[in-house]
Amino acid sequence: MLVEKSVSSVEVKADHEGVRAASRREASAAPVINAEKWSHKAIVARSNMRPVRREKLNRAANSGDNPGFNFLQECWNDDPALQIVIKKVLVKFPQWGIAIVDGVLIKPEG
Repeated sequence: MLVEKSVSSVEVKADHEGVRAASRREASAAPVINAEKWSHKAIVARSNMRPVRREKLNRAANSGDNPGFNFLQECWNDDPALQIVIKKVLVKFPQWGIAIVDGVLIKPEG
């Protein structure tokens, strides 16, 4: 969603400053790349996966068992609704060594 907002502001700025149409087309290309993630089919697939993923996250929150960085990252990147749950779980278990930096889930190497 942040990408769309920043692209929109670039388009508005480009229109405002009278930049060539080619520049506007380049600026508006970013949402097309991300459009597949927000297609009806993708949204339905995420909705169908959400209960299973949420249950696994809830079990991790109750047990303290790390569900794995790859699972957390997949949920984080694929389903914005689960980001809130992931944030709460990571606050509860800092010993997992997983953090959120600038809206990105990271696991420091070491």
